[in-house]
Amino acid sequence: MSDITDSTLLVKSRDQHGSSISKKIRAEGSIPAVFYGKDTLKHYTVDDSQFRTLMRASGGSLSLLELDEGNGDKELALLKDMQIDSVKDSILHLDFVQVTRGQSLETKVPLELVGESPGVKNMAGILEFHQSEILVRCRPSQLPKNLTLDISQLELGGSLQLKDIPLPEGVELLGDLDSNIVTCVGSASGRAGAGDSEEEKATDETAAAEESSDTTENSGASE
Repeated sequence: MSDITDSTLLVKSRDQHGSSISKKIRAEGSIPAVFYGKDTLKHYTVDDSQFRTLMRASGGSLSLLELDEGNGDKELALLKDMQIDSVKDSILHLDFVQVTRGQSLETKVPLELVGESPGVKNMAGILEFHQSEILVRCRPSQLPKNLTLDISQLELGGSLQLKDIPLPEGVELLGDLDSNIVTCVGSASGRAGAGDSEEEKATDETAAAEESSDTTENSGASE
Protein backbone atom coordinates (compact mmCIF):
# COMPACT_ATOMS: atom_id res chain seq x y z
CA MET A 1 0.00 0.00 0.00
CA SER A 2 1.17 3.52 -0.73
CA ASP A 3 2.49 5.62 2.11
CA ILE A 4 0.22 8.52 1.06
CA THR A 5 -3.14 6.76 0.77
CA ASP A 6 -4.96 4.13 2.82
CA SER A 7 -7.23 3.12 -0.08
CA THR A 8 -6.22 0.24 -2.34
CA LEU A 9 -8.44 -1.01 -5.15
CA LEU A 10 -7.88 -4.36 -6.82
CA VAL A 11 -8.13 -4.14 -10.61
CA LYS A 12 -7.95 -6.63 -13.45
CA SER A 13 -6.28 -5.70 -16.70
CA ARG A 14 -8.31 -6.32 -19.90
CA ASP A 15 -7.45 -6.18 -23.57
CA GLN A 16 -10.97 -5.93 -24.96
CA HIS A 17 -13.01 -2.78 -24.69
CA GLY A 18 -16.02 -1.14 -26.30
CA SER A 19 -19.71 -0.67 -25.49
CA SER A 20 -20.64 -4.36 -25.86
CA ILE A 21 -17.73 -5.47 -23.67
CA SER A 22 -18.57 -2.82 -21.05
CA LYS A 23 -22.19 -4.02 -20.96
CA LYS A 24 -21.03 -7.58 -20.38
CA ILE A 25 -18.66 -6.47 -17.60
CA ARG A 26 -21.48 -4.66 -15.77
CA ALA A 27 -23.76 -7.69 -16.13
CA GLU A 28 -21.12 -9.74 -14.31
CA GLY A 29 -21.12 -7.37 -11.33
CA SER A 30 -18.03 -5.37 -12.26
CA ILE A 31 -17.27 -1.87 -13.54
CA PRO A 32 -15.28 -1.04 -16.68
CA ALA A 33 -12.51 1.44 -15.96
CA VAL A 34 -9.72 3.25 -17.74
CA PHE A 35 -6.41 4.46 -16.31
CA TYR A 36 -4.42 7.04 -18.22
CA GLY A 37 -1.44 9.33 -17.89
CA LYS A 38 1.10 11.14 -20.02
CA ASP A 39 2.51 7.93 -21.50
CA THR A 40 0.04 5.40 -20.11
CA LEU A 41 -3.34 3.99 -21.10
CA LYS A 42 -4.73 0.86 -19.46
CA HIS A 43 -8.17 -0.71 -19.41
CA TYR A 44 -9.31 -2.31 -16.18
CA THR A 45 -12.20 -4.21 -14.65
CA VAL A 46 -13.14 -3.26 -11.07
CA ASP A 47 -15.31 -5.26 -8.69
CA ASP A 48 -18.46 -3.22 -8.07
CA SER A 49 -18.97 -4.28 -4.45
CA GLN A 50 -15.35 -3.58 -3.47
CA PHE A 51 -15.45 -0.14 -5.05
CA ARG A 52 -18.70 0.73 -3.26
CA THR A 53 -17.19 -0.48 0.04
CA LEU A 54 -14.24 1.89 -0.46
CA MET A 55 -16.61 4.74 -1.27
CA ARG A 56 -18.61 4.16 1.91
CA ALA A 57 -15.45 3.87 4.02
CA SER A 58 -14.24 7.21 2.70
CA GLY A 59 -17.56 8.93 3.36
CA GLY A 60 -18.09 9.43 -0.36
CA SER A 61 -14.89 11.46 -0.71
CA LEU A 62 -12.71 8.78 -2.30
CA SER A 63 -10.25 10.48 -4.64
CA LEU A 64 -6.63 9.36 -4.26
CA LEU A 65 -6.07 5.63 -4.23
CA GLU A 66 -3.70 2.87 -5.28
CA LEU A 67 -4.65 0.54 -8.11
CA ASP A 68 -3.32 -2.97 -7.48
CA GLU A 69 -3.22 -5.41 -10.41
CA GLY A 70 -2.38 -8.27 -8.06
CA ASN A 71 0.89 -9.13 -9.81
CA GLY A 72 3.10 -6.60 -8.11
CA ASP A 73 2.16 -3.75 -10.45
CA LYS A 74 0.63 -0.83 -8.56
CA GLU A 75 -0.30 2.65 -9.72
CA LEU A 76 -1.12 5.74 -7.70
CA ALA A 77 -4.26 7.22 -9.23
CA LEU A 78 -6.86 9.93 -8.89
CA LEU A 79 -10.53 9.14 -9.45
CA LYS A 80 -11.25 11.67 -12.18
CA ASP A 81 -14.76 10.72 -13.24
CA MET A 82 -17.52 8.31 -12.29
CA GLN A 83 -20.46 7.76 -14.62
CA ILE A 84 -23.63 6.75 -12.79
CA ASP A 85 -27.06 5.55 -13.90
CA SER A 86 -29.14 7.21 -11.18
CA VAL A 87 -32.31 5.35 -12.20
CA LYS A 88 -30.77 1.89 -11.77
CA ASP A 89 -28.28 3.03 -9.09
CA SER A 90 -25.47 1.46 -11.08
CA ILE A 91 -21.92 2.67 -11.76
CA LEU A 92 -21.32 2.62 -15.50
CA HIS A 93 -17.67 3.61 -15.83
CA LEU A 94 -14.65 4.87 -13.88
CA ASP A 95 -11.86 7.14 -15.09
CA PHE A 96 -8.56 7.18 -13.22
CA VAL A 97 -5.70 9.55 -13.97
CA GLN A 98 -2.09 8.74 -13.13
CA VAL A 99 -0.53 10.58 -10.21
CA THR A 100 3.22 11.07 -9.97
CA ARG A 101 4.68 11.16 -6.49
CA GLY A 102 6.33 14.46 -5.66
CA GLN A 103 4.48 16.39 -8.37
CA SER A 104 1.54 18.70 -7.71
CA LEU A 105 -1.92 17.69 -8.82
CA GLU A 106 -5.16 19.62 -9.31
CA THR A 107 -8.45 18.12 -8.20
CA LYS A 108 -11.71 18.88 -6.44
CA VAL A 109 -12.32 17.96 -2.81
CA PRO A 110 -15.66 17.98 -0.93
CA LEU A 111 -16.50 21.00 1.25
CA GLU A 112 -18.37 20.50 4.52
CA LEU A 113 -20.16 23.28 6.40
CA VAL A 114 -19.72 23.17 10.18
CA GLY A 115 -21.44 25.13 12.94
CA GLU A 116 -24.87 26.77 12.97
CA SER A 117 -25.63 30.07 11.27
CA PRO A 118 -27.27 32.71 13.54
CA GLY A 119 -29.12 33.93 10.46
CA VAL A 120 -30.78 30.54 10.15
CA LYS A 121 -31.25 29.90 13.86
CA ASN A 122 -32.53 33.33 14.93
CA MET A 123 -33.83 34.98 11.76
CA ALA A 124 -35.44 32.04 9.91
CA GLY A 125 -32.98 32.44 7.05
CA ILE A 126 -32.00 29.70 4.63
CA LEU A 127 -28.56 28.71 3.35
CA GLU A 128 -27.66 28.84 -0.32
CA PHE A 129 -24.67 26.50 -0.81
CA HIS A 130 -23.03 27.52 -4.08
CA GLN A 131 -20.00 25.19 -4.19
CA SER A 132 -19.96 21.80 -2.50
CA GLU A 133 -16.63 20.85 -4.13
CA ILE A 134 -13.51 23.02 -4.16
CA LEU A 135 -10.71 22.93 -6.72
CA VAL A 136 -7.27 22.75 -5.10
CA ARG A 137 -3.63 22.22 -6.02
CA CYS A 138 -1.20 20.26 -3.85
CA ARG A 139 1.17 17.33 -3.74
CA PRO A 140 -0.45 13.88 -3.53
CA SER A 141 0.75 13.39 0.05
CA GLN A 142 -0.99 16.62 1.13
CA LEU A 143 -4.36 16.04 -0.55
CA PRO A 144 -7.10 16.43 2.08
CA LYS A 145 -10.15 14.15 2.02
CA ASN A 146 -12.32 17.22 2.54
CA LEU A 147 -12.30 20.88 3.59
CA THR A 148 -14.51 22.55 6.20
CA LEU A 149 -16.01 26.02 6.45
CA ASP A 150 -17.34 27.40 9.77
CA ILE A 151 -20.69 29.21 9.38
CA SER A 152 -21.23 29.96 13.08
CA GLN A 153 -20.79 33.72 12.42
CA LEU A 154 -22.91 33.87 9.27
CA GLU A 155 -25.73 36.37 9.79
CA LEU A 156 -28.84 36.93 7.66
CA GLY A 157 -27.83 38.61 4.40
CA GLY A 158 -24.18 37.63 4.89
CA SER A 159 -21.98 35.40 2.78
CA LEU A 160 -18.66 33.56 2.96
CA GLN A 161 -16.20 33.47 0.08
CA LEU A 162 -13.64 31.01 -1.22
CA LYS A 163 -10.90 32.94 0.60
CA ASP A 164 -12.61 32.18 3.94
CA ILE A 165 -11.90 28.44 3.72
CA PRO A 166 -9.03 27.43 6.05
CA LEU A 167 -6.42 25.29 4.31
CA PRO A 168 -4.05 22.55 5.45
CA GLU A 169 -0.37 23.16 4.84
CA GLY A 170 0.66 22.84 1.22
CA VAL A 171 -2.85 23.15 -0.22
CA GLU A 172 -3.66 26.01 -2.62
CA LEU A 173 -7.12 27.20 -3.64
CA LEU A 174 -7.79 27.60 -7.35
CA GLY A 175 -10.41 29.99 -8.71
CA ASP A 176 -11.81 33.41 -7.82
CA LEU A 177 -11.08 33.90 -4.12
CA ASP A 178 -13.95 36.42 -3.86
CA SER A 179 -16.58 34.03 -5.24
CA ASN A 180 -19.40 33.23 -2.81
CA ILE A 181 -19.43 29.77 -1.28
CA VAL A 182 -22.44 30.03 1.02
CA THR A 183 -25.00 32.79 1.58
CA CYS A 184 -27.70 33.22 4.23
CA VAL A 185 -30.84 34.69 2.68
CA GLY A 186 -34.36 35.34 3.90
CA SER A 187 -36.79 32.46 3.70
CA ALA A 188 -39.30 32.34 0.87
CA SER A 189 -42.18 33.05 3.27
CA GLY A 190 -40.25 35.93 4.80
CA ARG A 191 -39.57 37.47 1.40
CA ALA A 192 -43.22 37.01 0.44
CA GLY A 193 -44.31 38.65 3.69
CA ALA A 194 -41.97 41.56 3.11
CA GLY A 195 -43.37 41.94 -0.40
CA ASP A 196 -46.94 41.98 0.92
CA SER A 197 -46.01 44.62 3.49
CA GLU A 198 -44.48 46.85 0.84
CA GLU A 199 -47.54 46.42 -1.38
CA GLU A 200 -49.90 47.27 1.50
CA LYS A 201 -47.80 50.31 2.35
CA ALA A 202 -47.91 51.53 -1.25
CA THR A 203 -51.69 50.99 -1.37
CA ASP A 204 -52.18 52.94 1.86
CA GLU A 205 -50.03 55.80 0.58
CA THR A 206 -51.98 55.92 -2.70
CA ALA A 207 -55.31 55.96 -0.86
CA ALA A 208 -54.10 58.73 1.44
CA ALA A 209 -52.99 60.83 -1.53
CA GLU A 210 -56.32 60.37 -3.29
CA GLU A 211 -58.21 61.32 -0.15
CA SER A 212 -56.08 64.43 0.25
CA SER A 213 -56.76 65.38 -3.39
CA ASP A 214 -60.53 64.92 -2.97
CA THR A 215 -60.49 67.08 0.15
CA THR A 216 -58.67 69.88 -1.69
CA GLU A 217 -61.09 69.76 -4.64
CA ASN A 218 -64.12 69.84 -2.37
CA SER A 219 -62.69 72.78 -0.47
CA GLY A 220 -62.19 74.68 -3.75
CA ALA A 221 -65.77 73.99 -4.86
CA SER A 222 -67.15 75.36 -1.58
CA GLU A 223 -65.33 78.63 -2.10
